[in-house]
Amino acid sequence: QLQEAGIIRLTPQALNEKQQSYIKNLFLKELLPLLTPIAIRDDHPVPVLSSLSLYLVVEIMVFAQPSTRHYALIEIPKNYPRMISLPADKGNVFILIEDIVSFFAQELFRGFAVGQYGLIRLTRAADFTVDEEKDEDLAKMMSEALRSRRENAIVRLEVAASDEMCDFLKGLLGVEDYKICKNQSWFDLKTIAQIAFHPGFDELKRPAWRPCAVSEIENSRDLWELLRQKDILVHYPYESFGAFTKFIWAAAEDPDVLAIKQTLYRTGRYSTVISALEKAAENGKQVTVLVELKARFDEEQNIGDARRLEKAGATVLYGVAGFKTHAKACLVVRREIDGIKRYLHLGTGNYNEKTAKIYSDLGFFTSQEEITRDVASFFNVITGFSHPSGFAKIEMAPYGLRRKLLRLILRERVQSTEGNPGLIIAKMNSLVDQEIIDALYRASQKGVKIRLNVRGICCLSPGVKGLSENIEVVSVVDMFLEHSRIFYFYNNGDEEVYLSSADWMPRNLDRRIELAVPVEDKKNKKDLIRLLALYFKDNVKAWTLLPNGEYKKKEPDSEKKFRVQESLCQQTLQLAAALEKSVPLELKPQKPKKD
Repeated sequence: QLQEAGIIRLTPQALNEKQQSYIKNLFLKELLPLLTPIAIRDDHPVPVLSSLSLYLVVEIMVFAQPSTRHYALIEIPKNYPRMISLPADKGNVFILIEDIVSFFAQELFRGFAVGQYGLIRLTRAADFTVDEEKDEDLAKMMSEALRSRRENAIVRLEVAASDEMCDFLKGLLGVEDYKICKNQSWFDLKTIAQIAFHPGFDELKRPAWRPCAVSEIENSRDLWELLRQKDILVHYPYESFGAFTKFIWAAAEDPDVLAIKQTLYRTGRYSTVISALEKAAENGKQVTVLVELKARFDEEQNIGDARRLEKAGATVLYGVAGFKTHAKACLVVRREIDGIKRYLHLGTGNYNEKTAKIYSDLGFFTSQEEITRDVASFFNVITGFSHPSGFAKIEMAPYGLRRKLLRLILRERVQSTEGNPGLIIAKMNSLVDQEIIDALYRASQKGVKIRLNVRGICCLSPGVKGLSENIEVVSVVDMFLEHSRIFYFYNNGDEEVYLSSADWMPRNLDRRIELAVPVEDKKNKKDLIRLLALYFKDNVKAWTLLPNGEYKKKEPDSEKKFRVQESLCQQTLQLAAALEKSVPLELKPQKPKKD
């Protein structure tokens, strides 16, 4: 399809004279200084190869002894564009950087003949072990562990080479056959995203989406009064993460705010959330932040954030020993006329401005006394020596969340009748937990209708006669990454809806600190139920899981095409326009009038 649109990949052999001259000049002037060939010698140890880097493997022969063969590695530069645009009369014609390097490899081996070549990319294990019980600086220990990760075991080796070269590499790197993936195409397909930022081809690109402001929050003169009156649900990226940044900055600068307590799992670079927490600490507020240093691949970023907050005067904790703190919660404690009042934000996704623009997540603001009191107790559990008991509304993993989910599924099963069947609808990233799956099977056998929107891994087999014929599983893969977790239970008409940070996986339910909170006000509950239903209408970007484990793309039959994310964008724009018209003029910022 890209070729038909004029976006074409060429190999060196297919280039015309002008294009060959262009890449030769590029290689000699820009690429050659970046390349360092590494000879593989029997009497030298194999160098440590970087995880997820591309390496060209070149066969070298001595002219006088063509039967004597050697091998060398060339790391493809990471800091250079992977796809090189070529001069062409029309379209976007490009060549991959590794094809250029291989074409001119002879320039790196003067005096030798270059034979065959191949391409490899290896993946190293990302896990590492840190003894969290030691009375040492955990951030320092983590920094040292991260450095050791670079030499972790190889768990996958992608190879585009002859069988002979593949056998050589297997022995050289000590990789078992089952870890080798042979690929004659190109590696690291995510680099194709570079095409999206190439000028032109506007007719092929979806319009850039700009999240809409949450008018109630953005136009509110008194945010605390607004949150005393009502709960507010924010749907990212359709609505802006600015709703939360206004909340945290208002807390940082309000002289009546006494304390802020927050969990941080992934924040991103140049985070306004970190800046707001720094400001709050500098303003003398009691700021307690639990920074999860074990958030995979964000460890270094989180260590830096923790150091910044400590310097500003915040109390920084590094998670709970033996668990990852994956819950997303921010609690603000404020002194008011009638006493101390708490305000809360709970999320299904991270406090990260960047991912809030491309991940579908939910943020929930509330000042309900029972929920905020529960979350205050939750913070006492993860920061001190309090036991997690007596929550009125919320549930917490690894303590009560698994039991809660199993009880809710069991309740649907017990209440379900032929005339009034139970109903469970759940949206999550992954469904892996065997105990939960078995409970869903038993509920299905009793007649409970179960609709699951599982974007990623799903170990449940739907539609199996006598076992799961009442279970439907869909996955929506579209322009925004589906990341929210929403759980609905019919409860014989007294419907219950929960937001959570947890997928239904053993790691989330048993080895992570997670939260689930009920959404009880009628409007927000109704909105979430309607949202859940929309994902099962999608017939453009949805896939249905079949009983044999394969996925089949949903196609519109006689019904109209429906794409849920596109529909949500349109609905959000319409709602924003309607709210803008209905907002009283006096709520908008006014310029001072001249005398």
